[in-house]
Amino acid sequence: MNDDSTGPETKEVPAEEPVNTKAAKNLRRIAVISTLGGLLFGVDTGVINGALSYMASPKELNLTPTDEGLVTSGITLGAALGAIAAGRLADKFGRKRVLLYLSFVFFAATAVCSIAPNALVLIIFRFLLGLAVGGASVIVPTFLSEMSTPAIRGRLVTQNELMITGGQLLAFIVNATLGSIFTNVSNIWRYMIALGMVPAVLLFFGMLTVPESPRWLTMKGRTTEALATLTEIRSDKASSEREIKQIQDTLAQEKETSQASFRDLGKP
Repeated sequence: MNDDSTGPETKEVPAEEPVNTKAAKNLRRIAVISTLGGLLFGVDTGVINGALSYMASPKELNLTPTDEGLVTSGITLGAALGAIAAGRLADKFGRKRVLLYLSFVFFAATAVCSIAPNALVLIIFRFLLGLAVGGASVIVPTFLSEMSTPAIRGRLVTQNELMITGGQLLAFIVNATLGSIFTNVSNIWRYMIALGMVPAVLLFFGMLTVPESPRWLTMKGRTTEALATLTEIRSDKASSEREIKQIQDTLAQEKETSQASFRDLGKP
C-alpha cells in the first residue's frame, strides 16, 4: 500500500519581502539628517544649564533674577507657539521646506544669542530660537513617520527622542569641559551657546539632499514625485504604488471626516 503522507501537514511560510539595500541606506540617511532637528532641540534647551552662571556675572550681562528666569523660560514659550504653528506651515509649504527654514532660524538665533550685548537681546532671540525648537518637535516626527514603513516607524521616531536627550547630554558635556578648562574666562558662555550652530549647518545642507514627504506630495496632487520618492526608499516599485494608493485612500477618508474645533469642547 502506497502511503503518500510524510508526517504532520505543514503550512507553507511565505517568503520574506526582499530587502533593498540601497533603499534601506537611503532611509537611514534621511532619518539621521532629519533627526538633527531633535539634536538641536536637546542642545538648545540643555546648554543654558551651564552657561547661565557665566552670563549672569557682572563682567558679562549682569543678569537679575528676573532676567535669568526670562532667559531660561523664553525658549519654552517660543517652543509652545512654534509647535502650534508648525503643523499648518508644514501642510502648506511641505515638511522639507519648513525644516530648511527652521535650520536657518536655529543658526541665526543661536549666532545672535552667542554675541548678545545685553539681556534684552538674549531674551528675544532665545524666544525666537524656541519657535524653531517647537517647530522641529512637531515636524521631525511627522516627517519620519511619513517616510518610514510601519515595521520601522516606531524605531525611527524613537531615534528622534534619543537625539533630543543626546543633544542635552552633549550640551552638558561641552559645558562641563569648557567650564573646567577655561575656569577664569567669563565670556566662555558665548562659546557654549555657539555649539548649536554646528548641527544647524549640518541640518540645512543635509535637508537639501533629502526628498519631500511622499504623503505631502500626494496631498498636493504630485503623485509622480511621490512615487519617485517612495521608489528610492522602498523595496520595489510595486510596494511603492500600493503605498501611494493607501495614502490616497486615507486622504479621501480624512476629507470626509469633520474636524473637531474648540467649539466642540462645549458640546455634551
